[in-house]
Amino acid sequence: MTSAHADTAPDDPTRPGPVITDASGSACGDEASPASYRTGTAAGSPVSADGAVDGGTACRSFADPSPTAADGDLTGDDLPDLAVVGAQAGLPSGLWLARGTADGQIDPVVTDVGEQGTGAASPGSPSDWDGIQAITGHFQTGADFNDVLAYRPATGTGTILFGNGDGSALSPYSGHEVNVNSLVFTDSSGVTGAPGSKATSIAGGGDLYRTVNDMPRAGFPDLLMVVNGQLWDEPGMMTAGAFIGLDNALPLTGTGPTGTGDWTGWSLTSSLVDGLPALFARNEATGALYYYTPQQLQDLAYGTPVTPLHLADSGYDSAALPVLQAADLNSDGTPDLRTVSATGVSTAWILDPATGTLTARPAQSLDIPDGTA
Repeated sequence: MTSAHADTAPDDPTRPGPVITDASGSACGDEASPASYRTGTAAGSPVSADGAVDGGTACRSFADPSPTAADGDLTGDDLPDLAVVGAQAGLPSGLWLARGTADGQIDPVVTDVGEQGTGAASPGSPSDWDGIQAITGHFQTGADFNDVLAYRPATGTGTILFGNGDGSALSPYSGHEVNVNSLVFTDSSGVTGAPGSKATSIAGGGDLYRTVNDMPRAGFPDLLMVVNGQLWDEPGMMTAGAFIGLDNALPLTGTGPTGTGDWTGWSLTSSLVDGLPALFARNEATGALYYYTPQQLQDLAYGTPVTPLHLADSGYDSAALPVLQAADLNSDGTPDLRTVSATGVSTAWILDPATGTLTARPAQSLDIPDGTA
């Protein structure tokens, strides 16, 4: 399959796929109605570009599917939560969850929803999360609860752990997770100009690909990725944990946010606006920060250069602020930003796109059960 472009789309990745069956061959869900079930493709089952799944699946049917969780909500209250990978930001190893509150702040008492690990080792442990990038989205069914994609840049490997909708611990065991093919994150053909290159940063891409290609929206999120100094959009497919593959992803731009240079050294965090991604990009070393609207990302997909909103020249470097997480904190339809410092202090920043400013809310120190982070 050739590389996907907005004006020459590949075969529709949103079309219904095969009926999902369990190990005995019994049907347990139809890809045309993904919200009618919560099921897990068996870990490691490869998925081809046409959506076919090789290998059995473990299934759990739900007669009454849950309402689709709001962007970033892992606790079932329609408010964006803060999820922080540990072994940084003053936190022990694990995936630490702080519940979002109606005023855009958090309940600072965090819980380790990653205590059972990611499935990378047996038995699992919180240290499985060390070095992971974690993003949330409806990766299993395209609706229902938010799930967590755990990506390890060092190896180019990823796993999706299915969300429970109530903020309880994630399970890395069969039926509750699915491995993501490494070709989702790795250039195997040289499409990026450097075969073997792996994604250095990822973020949720919502329905960007389907929107620019005039396809029906499906809810399975794309991935925005930085690979070999370029920004890419890789569409999700109608199967849990399936993406079209980096070799067929949509190139957005090789020009970095400053208008010169490329995307090397930049990291991403995104939030959805009506199902489409808005993107914050920060330079890990200098702390420069820029913002791309959903329309600007669509323009990039069509090959039109854009000028992102310049928010800061410095102050957001990864040494001082290892965690940046986008979310609409004041429910005004514009994504805002949460940061967590190296000492475990969380700050909510409200974005005013008209003035290009971020206004800080009172800082909060994260508290772990046996002490203060």
